[in-house]
Amino acid sequence: MKESICVLAATALLAGGAGAQTWPTRPIRFITVAAPGTVGDIIPRVVGAALAARLKQPVVVENRPGGSGLVGATAGANSAPDGYNLLLSTSGTMIVNTFVYAKMPFDSLKDFEPVALVASVPLVLVVNGASQLKTFKDLIALAKSRPGAVTYGSLGSGSTANISASILKKTEGLDMIQVPYKGATDAHKDIFGDRLTMMFDFIGSSLPHIRSGKLRALAVARSKRLDVLPEVPSMEELGYPGFDTTMYYGAYVPAGTPREIVRRLGEEFRAVLGQASVRKKFAAIVVEPGDMVGERFAIYQIGQFVRWREIIKSLDIRVE
Repeated sequence: MKESICVLAATALLAGGAGAQTWPTRPIRFITVAAPGTVGDIIPRVVGAALAARLKQPVVVENRPGGSGLVGATAGANSAPDGYNLLLSTSGTMIVNTFVYAKMPFDSLKDFEPVALVASVPLVLVVNGASQLKTFKDLIALAKSRPGAVTYGSLGSGSTANISASILKKTEGLDMIQVPYKGATDAHKDIFGDRLTMMFDFIGSSLPHIRSGKLRALAVARSKRLDVLPEVPSMEELGYPGFDTTMYYGAYVPAGTPREIVRRLGEEFRAVLGQASVRKKFAAIVVEPGDMVGERFAIYQIGQFVRWREIIKSLDIRVE
């Protein structure tokens, strides 16, 4: 009886190994929670093309935007765990939403296997380039002297922009008014037209306007400065230790995907993210390539769950 069990176990292991060795034999679907033309759409197309070249199989990007990323992530969670379904999702969708939404359609820790931290996207605090607000201190002084007069743009409650501004409001005791938008483009128009005071925005969408002078950057929402904006101070430099609302994009597969395939995918992502051509394309959209795969990324993500749980709890942000 024992010999039969051992034979069956060995056979299963050999079958699993053989499956991993032959994978992939057909196209891979790469779901992204982002809309076409956005940074979250460009990233999987850049990475997907590089993966396809290495794996000798097409990597087909599928856009599933909506619901703060929940539409795409739910599709990823419900996909077959066969190594042919990848998901690119954000820390906002996978982590922050867990503590913001009263009910989630999936469990980020139980329903997915983390593959790789693909890219990080810092935020920058911007105002009208023609504004009298020349420095971060000027903005704080205005907000304190005129409660309710300062407005800030966001992509809705629980968005990274909303959380960033909420941390600032709570720390300084400010009365600022949130104005939600469907996208950064509309918020920019209102900043240009002096209908909106400020916004914590992803650097990639604001940088062209900063360079043209239409927007002025007052601070970077993390602990260190950005190479593309070396003159702009970080929030930590300005006296806010631990202020870092950088968003990251991670690659995931559905829970139950064979371990050898998950491991192989992690190594493929590591190789692709180290390629000079990929890093050059990432630099063009002002995102920083990730450097964590597999277990290291999983451990990092658990730490982020702990961190964001405390932040959201302290800010009391909820979406029903």
